[in-house]
Amino acid sequence: MTSWIGAIIAALLGASVAFLNYRLTKRAAESSGSPVRGLFGFLPLIRTALGAGLLALCYFAGPLTPWDRIWLLGGAAFGLTVPLFFFTFLLTKQANGGTANGTGKESEDPDRKGEEQRG
Repeated sequence: MTSWIGAIIAALLGASVAFLNYRLTKRAAESSGSPVRGLFGFLPLIRTALGAGLLALCYFAGPLTPWDRIWLLGGAAFGLTVPLFFFTFLLTKQANGGTANGTGKESEDPDRKGEEQRG
């Protein structure tokens, strides 16, 4: 039962790494015309290094903790992955101007469009 505590701690660490990756990506995307633009080329390498670093930390620090290594790795993987979906949704929404279709206005339903034309 105590291994759950390690998994939760690792998941929180994973979520913080996912948030850091989100902030780096958002900053690089917003500053495409500034000197930080050079960061954008290294961004996938930085994001991968942060995620792999957390997993390596959980793997090598596992025997030093009272928790099983597999619980730490599972918690870290969960913490890295689940928030990633949410943060990717936020980045996509911001890139599309706040709408789902990216045109700046809501998508039209083709069935309703035909009803309006018929009168």
